[in-house]
Amino acid sequence: MTNSLRQCVEALKANWQGLDTSSIVRCREALGKLAASNSNEAWLADLHSRQEPSVELYRDEGKGFILLAHVEPRGLYRPPHNHGNGWVFYAVQHGEVEMSTYGLLNQDDGEQLVSRGCYQMKPGDCSAFLPGDIHDTHCLSEYVLMFRLTSCDFSEEKREGRLRVFSPSFEPISV
Repeated sequence: MTNSLRQCVEALKANWQGLDTSSIVRCREALGKLAASNSNEAWLADLHSRQEPSVELYRDEGKGFILLAHVEPRGLYRPPHNHGNGWVFYAVQHGEVEMSTYGLLNQDDGEQLVSRGCYQMKPGDCSAFLPGDIHDTHCLSEYVLMFRLTSCDFSEEKREGRLRVFSPSFEPISV
């Protein structure tokens, strides 16, 4: 690791004290700085060149988090989902992604997913989603490169049935 990636990882390790407001604020700042990194740094230029869907950048067994880089192509829509008992930060480095957030209402006739709104994330923007928060993503640009800091490998959350993918009864909202 070199340059901005190393600095980000050090800041994450130093500031993560568990899922609390202080940790979230400081980690969002660190990820925002990482997202604002110069694309000429060798490690970042390589990510842009390869455009792999997912690359693990760092895993901290002690603190329990994983830093990943994700590339998504124009138009890719990931339907509303949560991350089970996990949390996640998204920080956009290149491109634009639209995020919508949702609430789940339990009514007499079953569950209903209700939009809370949507917003566009641009380079340098960072959002945090806590356990149970529901959101979707929709790539608006040629491609988006985003960093994702997660509390765990979500394949276990999915395997255990805690990670849910929802099917809204409406089309994604564009702003």
